[in-house]
Amino acid sequence: MGGSEVQHPDERPHRRREYSGPGSTLGAAALVIVAVGLATWWFEFRGDPGGGPVDDAPGVIELPAHLNPTGQPPAAEPGRAAPDFELRGPDGRLVRLSQFRGQVLLVNFWASWCGPCRAEAPDLVALSETMAGNLAVLGVDQQETLDAVEGFIDEFAITYPVVLDRDGAVSAAYRVGRGLPVTFVIGRDGVIQSVIAGQLREDQLAAVRGFARP
Repeated sequence: MGGSEVQHPDERPHRRREYSGPGSTLGAAALVIVAVGLATWWFEFRGDPGGGPVDDAPGVIELPAHLNPTGQPPAAEPGRAAPDFELRGPDGRLVRLSQFRGQVLLVNFWASWCGPCRAEAPDLVALSETMAGNLAVLGVDQQETLDAVEGFIDEFAITYPVVLDRDGAVSAAYRVGRGLPVTFVIGRDGVIQSVIAGQLREDQLAAVRGFARP
């Protein structure tokens, strides 16, 4: 192995710290944007701090023409077919509004922080149990964590199905804001009969029972 080549030390040890142009800066910024985007995707679509299933429910969906007896586009108002939607329950199962066709249906928008919602919950449980087969209740929680929803269900021993409107799209389609509760009474044909804002009164509950009786 002949004479070895002399290795000269790096005469510019600071060279790695030199500015390498706009390409390097833009590259670093792009990496930051990608990292933030991935983090946002993870927290928004992989569940909330309370845990639960991946939220890939479609939300508002198209109502098939044969399920719309009005001849008009669905709308959240009396005399129009109720907008169809599909959301997940706390157990991850998909629930579709139109699957209740053939029964009178109460769609009740609520949240656990809402006092009137808590006050009417026992009445809704009793209504769904005593009128089973003729009337169904579907609770739509408005943008809360899974822990909050499950706590509400356990506290009031709710037996009727509850779904989570995580992004508020279904609430928006039904023109429901933060003034809760709001209840939609839907006939057996899927047409909205009435919209009740606020806690259900006894006379309103009696009217619903009368409407649901065969």
